[in-house]
Amino acid sequence: MTYELDSTPTGEEPHATTDSESASEDDGCTTDGSAAGGLEESLGVTIPDDHVGAFVAQAFEDVERSTEWEEAIDAVVADEARDAWNRLEPRKQVIELLKMADQFDRKATALLEEIPLDRGGLDDDLREQFDDAKRLRRNADVVRDGIAAGYAEGRVSDDELVDAVETFEFDTAAIAEREDALDDVANAYNLDFRPYGGTLMNERDPDDDAEEFEAW
Repeated sequence: MTYELDSTPTGEEPHATTDSESASEDDGCTTDGSAAGGLEESLGVTIPDDHVGAFVAQAFEDVERSTEWEEAIDAVVADEARDAWNRLEPRKQVIELLKMADQFDRKATALLEEIPLDRGGLDDDLREQFDDAKRLRRNADVVRDGIAAGYAEGRVSDDELVDAVETFEFDTAAIAEREDALDDVANAYNLDFRPYGGTLMNERDPDDDAEEFEAW
C-alpha cells in the first residue's frame, strides 16, 4: 500500500492517502512552488500492509506527551455516556475521536483568525481568546495522541485504525490551517507558544505550557 508524506513548514503529521489517491500523482512525487517561492514536496512511500497501522499511529503521536487511551476517553466522554461508548466497536470509537479532534482544531482556528493582526497589542479579551485557542489546540493533540496509545496498547487493531482513518477521511489540512493561524497571531504580538511537534519557544520550563486536558 502506498502512502503519501507531505513535507510542510508547520511540523504537521504526515497525511496518509490510499493507492487510488496516489495514482493521480505523476511518478508518485510532486513538487509545487508557492506564490512566495516556497516549496511543498510530496513523496510517495510504499508501506507494507503489516506496518500501515503503525505508520498511521505514529502520525498521531505527540512527541511531547504520553497520553493513555483511557485518559483520552475520560477527557471527552461523559460518565453518563460511557455505557453507550463501550458498546461501540473500536473502529467507530476511533472515528468519533477523530471527529472530536477535528472540531477542536477548527474551533481553535476560528478563534485565532478572529484576532486582528494590526494592533499595538492584545487587550485582556483578545489575550483570553488566544489562550482559549491554545487550549482547544492542545485538546485536539491529546485526543490524537490517545488514539496512538490505543493502538500501542492493542485496543485498536491495524485494520480498525486504518479503516477508521480512511472512513473519516483524515487530512492534515485542518492542522496546518490551525498552525498557520497560531503562527500569524504569535508573530504579530510576539507571543510564546509551543510549535506543533516541536519545543517551547521561550525560556520557561517545558512543562509550563503542557497543562492537563480541558474539555470544551
